[in-house]
Amino acid sequence: MQKLTYFPQKIKDSTKLIDVIDEQGNVKCKFKRTFKNFITRIVTYLWSFDWYVQFDVYSNDNDLVYQCKKVTKWMGKPEYRVINCKTKEVFNVSYKSWQVVVPEFLITNDSSEYLVKKEMMDWAKLYHQGREVSRWKMKTTEWSKTYLEIEEECPIQEPEFFICLVQAIFYVGD
Repeated sequence: MQKLTYFPQKIKDSTKLIDVIDEQGNVKCKFKRTFKNFITRIVTYLWSFDWYVQFDVYSNDNDLVYQCKKVTKWMGKPEYRVINCKTKEVFNVSYKSWQVVVPEFLITNDSSEYLVKKEMMDWAKLYHQGREVSRWKMKTTEWSKTYLEIEEECPIQEPEFFICLVQAIFYVGD
C-alpha cells in the first residue's frame, strides 16, 4: 500500500506548488491550482466563487502528469474532468448525489467505473467493483495535514490522479 501525506494551500485560491511526500520522506509529486487568466483569478478571489477550478499535478521532473478541470454549467450540477496528460485518457467525474452534506461521486472512463463516498469527518473512500481501493482524509487537528492511501489492488496506482481529483472535489468543491 502507498501512503502519502501533504499540507495543502492555506488559502483556497493560492497557486503555491505543494509537495506530496511518501512514507520514506521523499517527494513523490507536486501540485498547484492554476487559473485560466488573471481576470478569473481576481473574480475568484473577490467573490469567493469557484466558477473555474483547475489543479495540475507534476512529476519530480516538473512534467505535467494529470489535470483536473471543473466543468461548470449555467444550471445544474458541475462536473469534473481528470486528464492523464501523458496518455490523454480522460476520467469524467459527476455527482451521484448532489446538494447533500456528504456527496457521492461517480468516476468513469472508457474501461472502468469508480465510486467515491465521503463520510462526515472521516475518510473519502474510492471503490472499484465494490471494493475499497483508496482513501483520502484531511485532518484539521493536524494543521490540515492530508493523508492519501492507495491499496495494491487499485487499478490506478498513480498518486497524481488522486491528488488532482480530491483537491478539486473536496478541497475546493462547488
